[in-house]
Amino acid sequence: MPSYFTSSPGKVILFGEHAVVYGKVATAGSLGLRSYSLVQTRTDRAIGVSLPDVQLTRTWAMNDIPRQARWEGYPYPPPMNEALLEQLAKIVNLGTQTNRSQAAIALMYLHSHLTTDEIADKGYDFSVRSNLPVGAGLGSSASYSVCVATALLKLNGHLAVGMDAIAQRDLVNQWSFQAEKVIHGNPSGIDNTVSTFGGAVMFKKGEKIEPLPGFQSLRFLLTNTRVPRETQVQVANVRKLWEKFPTVVNPMLDAINEISASCKDLFSQQGLERAHLLTQFGELVDVNHGLLAALGVSHPSLEKVREISSKLGLKSKLTGAGGGGCALTLIRDDVSTETVAVVKQLLEAEGFNCMETSVGGPGAGILTLNGPTSITEFLSHEKAYFEQGLDWKYFV
Repeated sequence: MPSYFTSSPGKVILFGEHAVVYGKVATAGSLGLRSYSLVQTRTDRAIGVSLPDVQLTRTWAMNDIPRQARWEGYPYPPPMNEALLEQLAKIVNLGTQTNRSQAAIALMYLHSHLTTDEIADKGYDFSVRSNLPVGAGLGSSASYSVCVATALLKLNGHLAVGMDAIAQRDLVNQWSFQAEKVIHGNPSGIDNTVSTFGGAVMFKKGEKIEPLPGFQSLRFLLTNTRVPRETQVQVANVRKLWEKFPTVVNPMLDAINEISASCKDLFSQQGLERAHLLTQFGELVDVNHGLLAALGVSHPSLEKVREISSKLGLKSKLTGAGGGGCALTLIRDDVSTETVAVVKQLLEAEGFNCMETSVGGPGAGILTLNGPTSITEFLSHEKAYFEQGLDWKYFV
C-alpha cells in the first residue's frame, strides 16, 4: 500500500479580534505555514506515533486501543464519547505532558471510529512535523487535527473515489472538529474550517462560518514577539472595560465589526486594481490595530513591531488575543525584497522571530507516494514538493 502525505495550513485572524466575543463579525485566513503528516502501514498490529515537535515517539499495540462500531460513512460523526476519552487517556498515559497527551488521544479517538479491519490487522506509523509554532494562536492544533483526519480517512478508504472535493473537505472538516474537541473541549470550529478549506472566512458567534468571496492571497511578515500571550486575561480585561464604560466600548466594537464588513466589500469590488486593494486593506489593518490598542490589548512589543514597520512604509497589527503573541505586517506587491529584509533584520534585532508567509492559500491536501519516505526527508525538500506538487490533490 502506498504512503500518504497530508498537509494543512495554520490560520490567522485578520480582523475582528475580541469584538467577535460580543457577537461581531471577524475575518480569518489560512496561513502559509503548514503541518505535514506521513502515514505508512506496518505488519505488526501496532500504532507508531512520532511527533518530534512535541517530543513524542511512542508505539501502542493495536489490541490495546478500543474500537467503536464501524463508521459507515453517514454524513456526521457520532456524538463525543466521553467514556472512550477516559479509556484512551489511561492507555496513552502521558501524565501532565499536555500537548503530547492531547495530540495522541485525538489521534486514537479518530482511529477508534475510522479504522477498518484491514488496516487494524496491519497497523500503521503516523508522523507529523509542522512549521507552525505551538501555542502562538496560529491554529497549530487545528492544522494537526486536519492532518490526522485527512490521513485516517484516506488510509481507511473513507475518502471514496467519486466523492466531489467539497464533500471530501466537508468530511475532513467534521472529523477534524472531533479531534479539536478532544484537544480543546469546546472549540469554535473556525480554526479547523480554515485549515481544511483554505482561503479566508467570515464568522460570527452562533452563525454558520462563511467564505470571504473574492479573497486574494496576500503576503505578510509574521512576527512572533515571543511575549507569552494569555488569551483569558486579555478577554477578561476587555470585559471589565466594557462593563465599566459600555457606551464607550460598544461603538468601538461596532467599528471593528465594520472593518470586517469593509474587508468583504473591498474584495467584492469588480475591477478594483490590486494596488488600490492592498492600499485600502493596509488602512483597515491600521484602523483595526488602533481600536484594539484602545481596548487595552496591545503590548510594547507589538507597538515596537508597528513602529519599525511603519518607518519603512508598512502597516502592521496584532493578530489573536494580543498582550504579546504575534503581529501581521502587510507586504504590498510594490514592496521590495530589500525593504522586507531590512524590516526583518530590525525586528529580529529586538529579539523577535520573523517569517515571511502568505494568507489565503490552499487548505488540506493529499500527496500519494509510491514508496516510503521519512517526514524529515520530506520537509528538507518541502518547497519543491509543495510547489511542484508531485500530484498534490486539493482534494483527490
